[in-house]
Amino acid sequence: MGREPAAPEISFTPEQRALLSRHVSNLDRDVYVIYNLPEEVIAVVFAYVSRSPRSFRENLLRLLEDPELALVEGPASPAQQRQPDGVYAFAAEKARQFHEKWVVGYGHASVAELAKAAVGIERISRLASARLETANPWLSFIEYSQRYQMPRRGAYVVPPELEAAGDPALLERFHEVQDVTYDAYLELFEGLVRHLERNEPPRAGESERARRSRLEKLAFEDARYALTLAVHTNLGMVGNGRALRDMIVHLLSDPYEETTRLALAIREEVTKVLPTLVRYAEPNAYRIESERALAEGIAGAVARYGGARAASSGGVRLLDWTGRLPEEPAGAVAGAPPDSGVTESSAGGTVPAGMAGLQEQTAPAEVAAAPEEVAAAHEQHAAQDDRDVTTTPDELRALDRLLGAWLTQHATLGWPETEAVLARMSPAEKLDLFDRAVRRLGTHDLPLEALKFVRYVAEFNVSEASWHQLLRHSRRVHFAAQAPTIEHGITVPPRIQEAGLAQVLVRAVDASERLYHELVRAGLPLAAHYVVTNAHRRRVRAEFDLWQLYHLINLRGKPEAQWDIRRTVHELARQVMRVHPNLIARAPVLMRVLAGASGIEEPRRHG
Repeated sequence: MGREPAAPEISFTPEQRALLSRHVSNLDRDVYVIYNLPEEVIAVVFAYVSRSPRSFRENLLRLLEDPELALVEGPASPAQQRQPDGVYAFAAEKARQFHEKWVVGYGHASVAELAKAAVGIERISRLASARLETANPWLSFIEYSQRYQMPRRGAYVVPPELEAAGDPALLERFHEVQDVTYDAYLELFEGLVRHLERNEPPRAGESERARRSRLEKLAFEDARYALTLAVHTNLGMVGNGRALRDMIVHLLSDPYEETTRLALAIREEVTKVLPTLVRYAEPNAYRIESERALAEGIAGAVARYGGARAASSGGVRLLDWTGRLPEEPAGAVAGAPPDSGVTESSAGGTVPAGMAGLQEQTAPAEVAAAPEEVAAAHEQHAAQDDRDVTTTPDELRALDRLLGAWLTQHATLGWPETEAVLARMSPAEKLDLFDRAVRRLGTHDLPLEALKFVRYVAEFNVSEASWHQLLRHSRRVHFAAQAPTIEHGITVPPRIQEAGLAQVLVRAVDASERLYHELVRAGLPLAAHYVVTNAHRRRVRAEFDLWQLYHLINLRGKPEAQWDIRRTVHELARQVMRVHPNLIARAPVLMRVLAGASGIEEPRRHG
C-alpha cells in the first residue's frame, strides 16, 4: 500500500502569517475556518478552487495582499471592516466583479451558494410566514411560537388589498373581527387555565410556579385556535445567496401584496451583505403568467367536471406509494379496511400525472438468470415465507427499491444481476436486511440515505395550526397547499371541548366566516384569507420519502409534541403501515414513539 503524499509546504512570511491569522483559524492544518470577511469575498475564495491549484489560504492571501488594499500595514478595526469605504472595500469590489461575471453573466449559480446571510423578520402575518417558508426548501427558519407566549392585542397585519379598496366600513369590520377573535382567545386561555388547574395534577417535585407555567403553555396551545392568520409573527431566517435570490423571485411573483413588499424589504437588506447575488432578483413573468393561466384553466375544468362538492374528508389520505402497481386501486391493499382513509386515485386507479416515477419498473432489458428460473425461485420463496412474515406485495416491491440501492452500494453488481438476486431472496431475507439498517437507529441518528428511494403521496386536511407545524418541521417535503379557506370545517381542540368552551371558539369562527364572505363578495378574496382562523382546515398535498417520514415521526409523533400535529403524524403512520407493514414497524425507535401516545402496536413476528 503506497504512502499518502505529504501536503506541499507553504511558506508564509511573518507579515503574511499575521494577515492570514485574522481570517483563518489555523495556518498549518488541512481543515480551517475562514471568517472576518464579507460573505461574497468568502464565496469567491471558495470558487477559485475549481480553476486554481492553490490552497484557499493562498488564494485568500493573493486577494488580501493586493496593493490597493494596503492590509499589510496593520489590522483593521471592526469599525473599519464595517465601513463600505474601509480597507475591505477593494476585496468586496473584486468579489462583486467576479459575481457579476460568473453568477449573473454566465449563470454559475452554485457559486452563490457559498455566501450566506442571516435575516431577522418581524411583524409579518402568519399567512405571509407560511408563504415565505414554502418559497424555497433550502432556507432555514425559526419562528415565534403561539404555543409558548401570548400575542398582544392589536398585533396584526391589515391586508394591503383591503387598505387599497377604499372601503372604511369594511376596514372597520376587519378591526372588529380581530378584536372579537382576540377576546375569544383571552376567554379560552383563562377558561382553559381554570380547567387545567382543577384537572391536571402537579408533577412530582413540581413547584407551584412551574406548574402554573406548564398549564399556561397548554392553554396557549389551544386558545390560539381562535386567532386569525393576520396575527403577527417573527422569524429568523438563514440562507445561502442562491436560495435567498430564488425565494425573493418567488415572493415578488406572489399574488399577495404583503409578501411582495416583504420580498422587496428582504432584498434591500440582504443586498447590504450580499451586494451582488440578490440585487437582480425581480418578479418572474413566466411564473406570474403561468400561475394565472393555470388558475383560470383549473377553474374551468372544475366547473365542467367537478360535480357535487364532497363532504370534508378525514385528516389524512394516503394516495400513492412506492410499490403500488398502476392498475391497483389505492383502496384495494391487502389488509386495509374499506374505510381506512386510503383513497382511490384519479381516473379509476390510474397513476396521477407525474407519478410514474414512483412505480416499480418491471421490464428490465435483461436478467442474468433464466426468466423461468427466477420466477420459480420467487414463487417458492414467497410460498414458504408467507408462513413466517407478514408483508404485502406492495411492500416487497418497495423493499426491492431499498435493497437494490444497498446492493449497488455494497456490491459490484449491475442491474440485471441485482434483479436476479432480489428475485431469489425470500421475503424473510429481505426483511432481515432491512432490520440490519434500522434496528440500531437512535433518537438522534439520521436514517440511512437509501430510505429516500421509497416515496409516498398523501393529502392532509388539517387545521391551520397543524399546517404551520407540518411545513416548518418537514425536511425537503414537497407541498401543494390550497389557499386559506373556511370550506373544510374547523378543528376543535379536545381540551376546549372538555372544558365546555367550544362555543367560545365557535363564536370567533362565526365572526371570521361572516367577514370572509363579505370580503369575497366585495371582490377581495386575498384579503379574506387573513380572517381565516387557526382552527379552520386547509387541504395540502405532500410528496415525501421514507427518510422524511422517519424524521417526522421522530420529531412530531412523540407524546410531548403538540396534540394536533401528533395526531396527524400518527394517522399517517397507520396508513403507511397498512401498505408497508414493516417499514415503520421494524424500526424500534419509531415504534416506541408511536406506542407512547396512540397505542400503535408492533406487528407480531412469526418463526
